[in-house]
Amino acid sequence: MGDNQLAKWVAGFSGKRIAVLGDLMLDCYVWGHAARISQEAPVPVVAVSRRSEVPGGAANVARNVVSLGGQAVLFGVVGSDGAGDELMRILRQAGVDVSAIVKDTSRPTTTKTRILASNQQMLRVDEEKTDDVSQTLRNELLLNLRRQLKAGTIDALIIEDYAKGVLDKEFMDDATKEAVACRVPVALDPHSTHPFDVKGLTLMTPNRAEAFALCGAPMKRGIGDPLHDPALLEVGHTLCRRWNPTYLLITLGGEGMELFNGRKKPPLHIPTRARQVFDVSGAGDTVMATMVLAQVAGAPAIEAAALANHAAGVVVARVGTAAIEVDDLLAELN
Repeated sequence: MGDNQLAKWVAGFSGKRIAVLGDLMLDCYVWGHAARISQEAPVPVVAVSRRSEVPGGAANVARNVVSLGGQAVLFGVVGSDGAGDELMRILRQAGVDVSAIVKDTSRPTTTKTRILASNQQMLRVDEEKTDDVSQTLRNELLLNLRRQLKAGTIDALIIEDYAKGVLDKEFMDDATKEAVACRVPVALDPHSTHPFDVKGLTLMTPNRAEAFALCGAPMKRGIGDPLHDPALLEVGHTLCRRWNPTYLLITLGGEGMELFNGRKKPPLHIPTRARQVFDVSGAGDTVMATMVLAQVAGAPAIEAAALANHAAGVVVARVGTAAIEVDDLLAELN
């Protein structure tokens, strides 16, 4: 199918309501230029010209869902702090439903601050607490999710695991079972340190490094031909066997994507569409949001993956965590 024909699925994104559950972050950017070295230490001095904040982690997935024309309701945890307030403000302004977000007075909002000079990242500073959130907060999130699922207002559930303390195996299992019981498809972006083997997934989207780590296999670089890459194929089939998702989409950076059908069909390769790459921050979030919206709009998995590949090609050409707009995607397709 040609790129122009893929555009027909984009119209179906409108009105689709996606629940996004996972670790929320605030991505902060300090922009400037570096023209000299500090006299205090052998490091560049960045003269700041501006600052900006955008949603990160699961919050960026929700923002992408909305910017693509869908509706997003977000389930996660923020701290009772200025960063949490700012993240909530930005999300509301973007049109994300934040009514199911809960606050934890014992932890800060996960914040990643990137310092850039002439669009080159010089340093990243993380403020976070990654131990498990309380069972009380998890129960509250699960109760809110159950209510919306049973109300029939959710078309798909996306679980975003960044290993920041919200998700563990039991919580993922419970959330997935609730969705499956309501005949709602579940997509998971896993974290390499959480090989939880969650069952009932419609879609799983690790990158290459995460896929190898989840299998407990040493990372091997691509050979330039994903369909004949023995290490990649072995890892893909192992994940399909252990986790049993309906579809496994492994993102491969410059090599594009590999789509495995959990029903034992041969994998399919989608070549990269990125013309230039400035920043891969958040590209996986865009892939997830686009792929899920396309699937609930009725697109076959291979066409949904092709749309997601186009969307990723747009956002990696921008500096900083970015969301893709419907018009940007349609322009790329046409």
